[in-house]
Order: sequence, then C-alpha cells, then structure tokens
Amino acid sequence: MSKKRKRKKKGLGHLIRKHKAASVVIGLFLACILVVGGVIGTIAWNLYHDSIGVVDADDVDPTADEVQIAREDQKNSDVVNVLLVGSDSRDPNAELGRSDSMILVSYNKAENKATALSFLRDTLVEIDGYGQSKLGHTFAYGGVGLTINTLNKQFDLDIQDYIIVNFENLVGIIDELGGIQVKLTEEEAEYYRQTGMPDIQAGTVTLTGSQALAHARNRSLDNDFGRTGRQRDVLYGIYNKVMENRDPAAILSLINYCMTQVSTNMGVTELYSIATDVLNAEHLTTQTAAIPQDGTYEFGTYDSMSVLNIDLDANKEYIQELLY
Repeated sequence: MSKKRKRKKKGLGHLIRKHKAASVVIGLFLACILVVGGVIGTIAWNLYHDSIGVVDADDVDPTADEVQIAREDQKNSDVVNVLLVGSDSRDPNAELGRSDSMILVSYNKAENKATALSFLRDTLVEIDGYGQSKLGHTFAYGGVGLTINTLNKQFDLDIQDYIIVNFENLVGIIDELGGIQVKLTEEEAEYYRQTGMPDIQAGTVTLTGSQALAHARNRSLDNDFGRTGRQRDVLYGIYNKVMENRDPAAILSLINYCMTQVSTNMGVTELYSIATDVLNAEHLTTQTAAIPQDGTYEFGTYDSMSVLNIDLDANKEYIQELLY
C-alpha cells in the first residue's frame, strides 16, 4: 500500500461555507439534471421502454448483463436521490461501457438543501458476483443496476433512480446552445493553449462543445478528483445557458434535439414534482463533495490496478451527514 496522502481534513461546516458563493451553481445543476436531463430522458424512456427495473433483492442476478436495481426502502421521505452516470465511449474496445462519472444528486426538502456528490471510479469496493474491483467497473459488468446496487450496499444508500448521459453527446448539446461559460484556472488555460486551444485565457470563458468535452475529460493536471469537479462545472454551464433564455420554444427545440441522448427510469410526474420543489425552494443550502473524503483514503494497487483504498465507515458517516 502506498504512503497515505497527506491532506487536511475538512469538516462539513467548512465545505458548506466554501461553496456558499457558488450556491446558485449547484442549485442550478440539480435543477438541470431533474428538469432538462430528466425531461429529455423521460421522452427517450417512453419511446424505447428500455429502462432498468426495480425488483426485490432476492430476484437480482448480479452477474446478468443488465442487472436489475434491488428495491430499497426510502431512508427519509423528504430526501430524493438520483444517480447521474456519465459514460465515455472514446475507445469502445477498452473497458466497454465503463462509467466515467458517477454523481449522486440529492435534495432534502425538509432541510432545504441540495447535494452533488461524486464517487471516484477508482475506489476499491466489494461487488456482488465479482469480488473486489474498482467502482467504475460496475457499469461494464452489469450496467447501471449493478452500479446502484453496489453504491447502496457499500455506502448505506437508497438510490432507485438514474439518468445516464454519454459525454460524446454533450458536444452537440453545447454547440446547439451556442457554447457554455466555465471558469478556468491559469494552469488549466496554459495546458489548453498547449493542446489545441491557442487563444484560451484564464477566468470565465465561453467553451464550444468539443472544448467543454476536453475540459470534462481532463485529469492530466491533477487526478480524478480534479476531473470530477470539471465535469460538474460543465454541467453547471449547460444549465446556466439554458436558463439565460427561458423561451419555451427554444427549450423545446433543445429537448427535441437531445431527446435520445440520455436514458432514465424516472417518469414525467415524478421528475416535474421534484423539479418544482427545487425551483420553488427559497434560501437553498447547497454543497458539493467527492467520495472518498479527504483524509479517508490511500493510493494503492490491487490485482495490478491503481486503486483508492478507503475508510468505508468514515465515508458512510460523511455521506449520511451530507444528505440527511
């Protein structure tokens, strides 16, 4: 096992304070997933009826090609959890169908707070039917159902709903919007100037679809922790751009363009009910975080793979504090 990473542990209070200035961004992100992604996904779901069902745990075969979602009792009737899975199909022959991003979007109506929680794909977990492996491998092994079942079992969660997005499809969506605004650091801007974006500058910039995709994929400057933050930034930018023009005709045009780009198992009534609650909430407390939490993991290797060995109990406790 490699030497433990030295980082100062940050408490929940610090995390919330840190993101107060960006509260609108995270609230918009939540609404983006539930309204824009959800409506598009619902249309696709109604057309193709290929969503993954929820069944009793005894009826789940973890080694099936498409694992069903094991039914879980809702832990708190005021808390809604939806898993956003981003897949990256650059090389369909390598890790076919892998999940490149797993973000739990959670809304606690009673406490008026929203959370965007990323799960790092290199996290070493126990996967039913396969033993220990990377969390990101669950999607390739058994689809979104195995990913959800693993998250629920390992982290004591109650996820039943999902939205799947292919990152390649974001290019056309962003170009259809006319680009999105994202804030870049000087280090990021310098890297992009050297890799095909000669005119890019630090600060708030407008990115085309291909530029935004490159930003969402970038982990050359740091690691998966940095990349998952960039992925969230791109999604924030999409929603911000949509909300600049609330013209129903323009939004309908976007939906028609994107209607087959995501999939979900959520229904129209459910999606609009959640979205209405979020958009009508006043003084929404918002927070964003990643699992594993700082100070609760070590870099290591397992079966010749680079992995994150985590303190499971500490991360379960951290998640409960964040969401409930």
